Amino acid sequence: MDHLRVDVFDNGAVRLGTNLVCDGYAEGFDFRVQTHIHDDHMGDFNRSKGLQDIFMSRETKALLIAELNADIEYRDNIISLGWGEEKELEDGTKLTFVRSGHMLGSTQVVVEYPDGLRCGYSGDFSWPINDVIQVDELVVDSTYGSSASIRKYSQGEAESCLLEIVSQRLRHGSVHIHAHRGTIERVLHILSANIGVPILGSKRLISEISVYQANGFALGSVTSTDSEKGRVALNGKSYVRLYAKGDGFRNELIEGTSISCSAFMTKPDNPVVEYSEKAFGVALTNHADFEGTIEYIRATGAKKIVTDNTRSHGVDLAVAVNSLISDAYAQPSSNHPAFTVR
Repeated sequence: MDHLRVDVFDNGAVRLGTNLVCDGYAEGFDFRVQTHIHDDHMGDFNRSKGLQDIFMSRETKALLIAELNADIEYRDNIISLGWGEEKELEDGTKLTFVRSGHMLGSTQVVVEYPDGLRCGYSGDFSWPINDVIQVDELVVDSTYGSSASIRKYSQGEAESCLLEIVSQRLRHGSVHIHAHRGTIERVLHILSANIGVPILGSKRLISEISVYQANGFALGSVTSTDSEKGRVALNGKSYVRLYAKGDGFRNELIEGTSISCSAFMTKPDNPVVEYSEKAFGVALTNHADFEGTIEYIRATGAKKIVTDNTRSHGVDLAVAVNSLISDAYAQPSSNHPAFTVR
C-alpha cells in the first residue's frame, strides 16, 4: 500500500498528509490537531504551542484552560472549531471535526486535500456514535484491536454494577473511586441522584466538572476536600471521594473501599473484578471494543486503513480488517512495523 498520505510517526503523532499531524509534534508540519486532553495524546504540546497552529474543539480548549490555567485562552495560534465547521487552512486543505464520543470535546478528524482525497483519524472513540467521518484513507485507534477484546456486557450493565457496589460498600465506610478524565464525570452522573452521601473531590477536579456543566451535562455537586464542609465529611465514614489526574489515588492510604473504573484487566463476560472485599475494578470505558472498532471502520467507507500500533494491537487489528472487510486493505503504522500483513 504505497504512497499513503496517512501514517504515525515514532513519537505517536498521527500524520494526515504533508502538513498536519494529530496529538503530537512533527518538525516541518505547520498544523496540529489536539483530539482530546488525555495525557497519552498530549505529547510535545508545549513545543507545538511555540511552533505550530493548534486546532481543537471548543470544549477541549475550555478543559485545557481549566486544567493548565496558562496562556491557552490568549494565544492566537490555538484555534477552536465548532462541530461540523469546515476550516480552510493556508495550504488549501480543509479541516473538519466530528464528535467521537470518547469524552467531552473529543473529535474525529477529516482533512480534505485540493485534489478531493479525504484523510481521517478516528481519535479515541466510543461505539456506537451518531456521526462517523467519511474518508478515503483512515488512521484508526487500536486500543481494543484484538479479537480477544470483545465485551459480552453493555456499558449500561457496567454502570449498574458500579452503583450496586458503591451502595453496598457505603454501609461499611467511605468509597474511593479513580477513573480517567471523562470517565470520572460519567461516574459522577451515575452516582449523583442515587446515593445520599457527600461526594468529594479536589479543586482541580471541580474546575473540570464545571466545564462539563457549562456544556449541558447535568452533573451533581462535588464538595472540595479543602473546604470546611469537605474536611468535616472526611472525618466521618460515609462519603464518596472521586479521583482523577493528579489527585493522589495511588499515593494515599485508602480507608474504606477502593474502585478503579477501567476496562483494562477485566474479564470479557463480567464488568467487575473483585480484588478483595474492599477493592474492585469496574469496566466503565468510553472506548469501542473490537467489534465496535470493526463496525466503525466499515462505517467510514475507508479503503486504505492504517492501524495505530503506537499503544497496542495495531498488527492484530490490521489482520482482522483484511479478513473481515473485503473491500478495504489495512496495515499497521510504520512506527512499529512488526511485519508485513498479507
